[in-house]
Amino acid sequence: MTNENLNQGKPEAEVHYERGSAYLEEGKHDRAIAEFTKAIRLKPDHADAYFKRGAAYLIKGDYVRAIADFSQAIKINPKDAEAYYNRGVSYLVRGDFIRAIDDFDQAISLNFNVAEAYYHRGDAYYFLGNYNRALADYTKAIKLKPKFAEAYVKRGDLYTDMGEENRAISDYTRAIKLKPDYAKAYFSRGVVYAIKGDYKRALADFNQAIRLKPDYGLAYYNRGFIYLKRGEYDLAIADFTQAIKLAPDLVQAYYYRGMAYYEKEDYDRAIADYTRAIKLAPDNAEAYNERGNVYYDRGDYNRAFADYTQAIKLNPEFAEAYSNRGRIFVVKGDYDRAIADYDQAIKLKPDLAVAYYNRGLAYKYKGEKEKAIADFKKALELSEDPIFQQGAKQKLRELGVE
Repeated sequence: MTNENLNQGKPEAEVHYERGSAYLEEGKHDRAIAEFTKAIRLKPDHADAYFKRGAAYLIKGDYVRAIADFSQAIKINPKDAEAYYNRGVSYLVRGDFIRAIDDFDQAISLNFNVAEAYYHRGDAYYFLGNYNRALADYTKAIKLKPKFAEAYVKRGDLYTDMGEENRAISDYTRAIKLKPDYAKAYFSRGVVYAIKGDYKRALADFNQAIRLKPDYGLAYYNRGFIYLKRGEYDLAIADFTQAIKLAPDLVQAYYYRGMAYYEKEDYDRAIADYTRAIKLAPDNAEAYNERGNVYYDRGDYNRAFADYTQAIKLNPEFAEAYSNRGRIFVVKGDYDRAIADYDQAIKLKPDLAVAYYNRGLAYKYKGEKEKAIADFKKALELSEDPIFQQGAKQKLRELGVE
């Protein structure tokens, strides 16, 4: 617009407002903000200018200023449902879920009966752990907008957290049908298939998610986890490495890559990965325990003992760490302390077969034959692993039990 437009009877504030609106439509947010600011200076009660400037701030991620502008728009026009809705979105992304719900309630009460209001209120309830209300809102959003793929995915996520995997899969599948290029829907469905142990379908979904979104770090991570479960360690390492490249602070990617290296007996790389995981998350008891296992297999019992002890300190109910530390006491010939650790492991986890087996060894070395036999038999009862069973049976034969 030119100065000539300003002199054709239209209020100058409106000229700046319309110019700002045009910039907003074009995605020129800073210029839009500047024009809306001029309009507000000229007309301090210009609710629409506050609203649109708030919208520009919201798009830019400046949520504090967005909230301030939407609040001013509401002060001028208390029945502005869209202002309540957008302020609710701003509160939501800031993690202020209670205020977000209040604003979405107000928008809906003012007949802002659009799917997105229910959808975002559902998000707020979801983050607060109020699954029933979240479910009701996502369902309402889908009813209002039957082709709302994102709402199906969010409801699917909710069903996943509620342990209703089949309903989750149904929702993700519906989202994919509505939006075939929706990488998140494939990813989320893959996660549920993995939970159900259907690794073939999980891999297919993670593959598709990666094809649609090659920088999808979590998809690489989850696919790597499937490969690890299947014993395809090189493929697992490649995926965890890609996940780390895309998200260098993804602790669990280091942790599970460490597992893959451990299975390949690449102990130096395994230790390096567990150490990195510990550096990123110093309270990660599992990483200490797994690094302890690597040190144990290398014969570095002092470091193994230190790691198992730290794992127990971080998680006093970590049964496996007690069982593992017991092995160190056995190596050192301190059978009573070993048995004490195995006792604690069994107390915490009565079905931990390896703890019975290891305690059986300690009793055997102490010469307490009957107790050793009882533990080896219990270990056999609890484990169906053929290699583990073979070992327990061999120990029983050594004790004269066929």
